[in-house]
Amino acid sequence: YLLPNACETQLIMTMNARSLFNFFQLRCCRRAQWEIQELAWEIRRQVYKVAPIIFSHSGPQCLVKGECSEGTLTCGHPYSKDEVNNE
Repeated sequence: YLLPNACETQLIMTMNARSLFNFFQLRCCRRAQWEIQELAWEIRRQVYKVAPIIFSHSGPQCLVKGECSEGTLTCGHPYSKDEVNNE
């Protein structure tokens, strides 16, 4: 709200692994806003390159826990392991 349209800015954020897992569960979801969803998937791709064993089980809640927490607001199209691994 402080910057004019199309004004580029840089963002620096730090998170530990636990916070990243939570971030991925919330923001990789199909119901998340598209900008934050794209950012979350890109961050996941980058951390997966660095620590594939740790982050192999990260992603949206429907993938990680096998169920959506959105209740009646679910997208109705949960992610599959193949879909996530191909991204």
